[in-house]
Amino acid sequence: MKKLLAAYLGFLIMIWGYFLFFYPLETYGDSRYAAMAHAMYFSKLPLEWLLLYTIFKKGWSIVWVDWMERFTGKLWLKTLLFSLLLTIAYQVIRLPFNLLWLVISRKEGTSNQTVGNWFYELGLDSLFFWFVLAAGIYLSLVLMARFKNWWFGLWLIALPAALFVVYIQPVWIDPLYEDFAVMEPGSLRTAIEDLTEKSGLEDATILQVYMSEKTTTFNAYVTGIMGNARIVLWDTALNGMPQDEVLFILSHEIGHYVKHHVFFGVAGYLLLSLFLLVAGALLYRIVCRNVLDNQSYLKKNDLRAVPLLLLIFSLLLTAAQPVSLVVSRQIESSADRYAVEQSDNDQLRAGMSSFRRMAEQSKSDVSPVFWVKWLRFGHPPIQERIDRIEKELSERETNPGTSS
Repeated sequence: MKKLLAAYLGFLIMIWGYFLFFYPLETYGDSRYAAMAHAMYFSKLPLEWLLLYTIFKKGWSIVWVDWMERFTGKLWLKTLLFSLLLTIAYQVIRLPFNLLWLVISRKEGTSNQTVGNWFYELGLDSLFFWFVLAAGIYLSLVLMARFKNWWFGLWLIALPAALFVVYIQPVWIDPLYEDFAVMEPGSLRTAIEDLTEKSGLEDATILQVYMSEKTTTFNAYVTGIMGNARIVLWDTALNGMPQDEVLFILSHEIGHYVKHHVFFGVAGYLLLSLFLLVAGALLYRIVCRNVLDNQSYLKKNDLRAVPLLLLIFSLLLTAAQPVSLVVSRQIESSADRYAVEQSDNDQLRAGMSSFRRMAEQSKSDVSPVFWVKWLRFGHPPIQERIDRIEKELSERETNPGTSS
């Protein structure tokens, strides 16, 4: 373990040294905030693997389960307690990094979240993480004990579960974190209603969310499906951006809704999860033959072996992340194209200024190096989005007939 810890400390020194002093950051300010965000992301990336490896290698999972079995033989209760210990350990090892990032964000002026609210959200995140983790582990062990292709049964259960979560999230989950309200009457709301009516958007709820108590950055997003579909604008954007820029951002969000990107996102998640379950089950079977067979009292559906199972899936999820991000960037590019097609030249100029304003406020990396883009960016980099609009304006000026 000393060698592993030393290797991780060396990794941290290398990562922070590179991003603080050598990374070719392109930003609209003079801060290295975006580079520090990259460093923080890569610093936390191996923590989950190190934790799960340590728990299994040191036999902590065996100690935990042996202790639980003194009090109960019920699998669901042992799984609940086991998942709680995993959740606590996971949050504890990440806590120093997360607290450091809160301090950095407040110092850089991108966050004004109170420590109390920060810990409240951490508690909510931990609660949801615990519940999902416990449910996933319990179902996996039960299905594993009964079926050879247990992964397929788990995937079938995930189908309605994913749709249910996407459906209820805007109504039950999101309000636990932020306050939402219907936009107040005024010229901006009238312009927004005109825009949505023009787009044929009649059944989506348009809300504003009060994010100014937490952050100074600008954003908007689309969430929910069917009757719970919502387009949400941050109050920071509504109060800090000119109306024409807000309307361009809204056009982008409407593009997500009109093109049914939420449904595509859910479908993509289900396909990816099927692939990961197949690959994970295969790898777990191979690892069990080489690892668990040396410990005859451990079976593949034993709670004591769960850290090994989770480690395999964690590594697979990370390996699949670039694919997910490519799809996400394509979806965001599609929404950008929709906004561009619906905008005249003046609105396109407002779109460029909105992207620049958002990048300035968030102090983001506007043109990341290729591997950072592949590993981190779910949206096209800001400079790419601005260049796309500039190209469209140039084409319109060359061929005036294409102008909206």
